[in-house]
Amino acid sequence: CGCTACAAICPHDAITMSPDTLGFKYPEVDTDKCVDCGLCVKVCAFRPDYADSPGQLPKPETFGARHKDRTQIERSQSGAAFIALSDWILEQGGIVYGVGYEGHFRAVHKRATTREERDEFRGSKYVQSDPGSMFRQVRDDLKAGLTVCVSGTPCQIAGLRAFIPERLQEKLFLVDLVCHGVPGPKIWADYLDYLE
Repeated sequence: CGCTACAAICPHDAITMSPDTLGFKYPEVDTDKCVDCGLCVKVCAFRPDYADSPGQLPKPETFGARHKDRTQIERSQSGAAFIALSDWILEQGGIVYGVGYEGHFRAVHKRATTREERDEFRGSKYVQSDPGSMFRQVRDDLKAGLTVCVSGTPCQIAGLRAFIPERLQEKLFLVDLVCHGVPGPKIWADYLDYLE
């Protein structure tokens, strides 16, 4: 799915994420580095038995929420629920991960320790984000005892959840969004060129 869990978990860095013709990144295995340990298959959220893995809910729990502050709602999407949750995480001295822009409107996952940094994550990006080294950073933050909140697409969140050992998930808050599919990064780049 391009979530990068397989590349992040590979202890030999045998997996890289390479773009297809639309710019979606998919795993490529360097057979010279691969030792056939199987970790990449085990962590994949698209394996047939993923729904049976520990911690899966038999039925999704659904909640509706809206921020109490009208100003926050006007500056955000989806009722600013993520802002309310991430404010709480930051007040606990935690870390928030979300999608911002890097360079020329390239959507990437970023790490925030303040509200000002987190505010870049407001609003929909409408393109696949690049998690980069986020999976490993989240794991390191959890190992350090920090509370962590991560926002992303359902496939990214499922991949991250499979990547993080269950013993570290107590302080991990995952926020996925309703995804209708995203356009490829190359389509996004073409769109930007057209507008400019």
